[in-house]
Amino acid sequence: MNKEKIREKIIKSLKWRYATKVFDSSKIVSEDDINTILESARLSPSSIGIEMWKFIVVKNKELREKLREVSYNQPQITDASYLIVIAQRTDAVENMTKERMERTAKILNAEEDSLVGLKTMLEGSITQKSSDGSLDSWIKSQTYIPLGIMLETAALLDIDACPMEGFLPEKVDEILGLKDKNLKSSTMLTVGYRGVDKMSEYPKVRREFDDAIEFI
Repeated sequence: MNKEKIREKIIKSLKWRYATKVFDSSKIVSEDDINTILESARLSPSSIGIEMWKFIVVKNKELREKLREVSYNQPQITDASYLIVIAQRTDAVENMTKERMERTAKILNAEEDSLVGLKTMLEGSITQKSSDGSLDSWIKSQTYIPLGIMLETAALLDIDACPMEGFLPEKVDEILGLKDKNLKSSTMLTVGYRGVDKMSEYPKVRREFDDAIEFI
């Protein structure tokens, strides 16, 4: 596929997608497709490569019913093929630098002693953000990067999705036992196929290109 076709596919997919509220529960996203969407999340960029997230795919129907109750009874929680809870890790101070160093050394086949510059940068970032109180918000902001990438990946596969912040995080954490795993819920994504929904027929409401974008 040449670049022109790729560009057309990207824009067409983004115009087609919308935050799907009505899912057809009889249509199931294939395992290959959901794994591709999840893999795109795993490959997402993060600030200094921290990857302080976990993607929890909730398949258990009873859990999804409980999650719907603490998500303002939004039907997509139970009706979509998949529910993905994007959680942020809460153990950055204790484990981030150590894990990042070990992971980098292993993948690059290098000695950790040769990565002293990376270690200094990691420790400096954690120390600064811990001291100024911005660590939690910094980590949470990273979780929206894979959320966006999963939305785009799903659209390119002609699969519907809905990003969600309408839930009670503390209750979600309790239902899924996230605190004991050094996690807390940040956002959610439901993935499936749209049902009969008049909203899908509406034109996309966006500012014009020249209003939203400025070249200087």
